[in-house]
Amino acid sequence: MIYTLHVQSGMEWNALAKLRGQGIKAYAPKKNMLLRRKGEWKYEQSYLFPGYIFIDVKLTDDIYYTAKNTAGVIRFLGDPTPLSCSEQKRLQWIFDSELIGISRGVVKDGELIITEGLLKGKESQIVSWSIRQKRCKLRCEINGRPHTYFVSAEITRA
Repeated sequence: MIYTLHVQSGMEWNALAKLRGQGIKAYAPKKNMLLRRKGEWKYEQSYLFPGYIFIDVKLTDDIYYTAKNTAGVIRFLGDPTPLSCSEQKRLQWIFDSELIGISRGVVKDGELIITEGLLKGKESQIVSWSIRQKRCKLRCEINGRPHTYFVSAEITRA
């Protein structure tokens, strides 16, 4: 089961490394974003869900206290509550990739069609997109609460 940990902002990498060092399967997915700085497009890597780490474990008392007492970890989300099966299925592609690169797509008759990249086949999760900003806004649920996130996508008009 996958559980969500709330961690101190900026401490994701340290907490992730410590959890993995203790034998816990942990994820902190990252994304490559295209950002415009001083008139030029640059790549910047950042966490997809800043302040959160996901752990895939069979939760026992030992694992609970090991994770909870890891430097940087604030708390488990929920009691702790694992992600529901539907949430886990919708997020598994993110956990499997670890780094979301830049997707490419085409807008045809007002409909976005992703032609390459990790977003291909995930069009139903895309809430909105911006050709000018080169990004897509996606929505998911984490522990029953709606969450939106952005990923880069180079989109053109057909």
